[in-house]
Amino acid sequence: MLPTADGQSSGYASYRIKTFGAGLEDFRFSKYPRVILKAKEAIPDPAIVGFLVCALERPPVMTGLIFCDHRHRFPEGLPAHTPPVERWFEYNGYSVVQTRGGGLYVIAHWLYENGAVGPFFSVQ
Repeated sequence: MLPTADGQSSGYASYRIKTFGAGLEDFRFSKYPRVILKAKEAIPDPAIVGFLVCALERPPVMTGLIFCDHRHRFPEGLPAHTPPVERWFEYNGYSVVQTRGGGLYVIAHWLYENGAVGPFFSVQ
């Protein structure tokens, strides 16, 4: 058995797991999909609420997997619905939607770009 830092011989001693008291701000991806990194590079504006992957227009809202929400209202990489969309515009090659509350969401990747049967994990 290998020795550990605390003198015990358990193989699990080197793992740290935070469970109690953890919030959304404690959870971050160590590596984002390439489509998110490219969109963040093209639109580095701090006013952006989030970047949507596998976005789908479902009037009056947009849905998709949200990343980089600086307000920490949405869990990273989980499905989210935007508030009702008021206007669309193009910026640096990306669609940006402005919602009723004034929030801006960047469409980093559309659902139809996955192909007919492409799974999410194939998004790069």
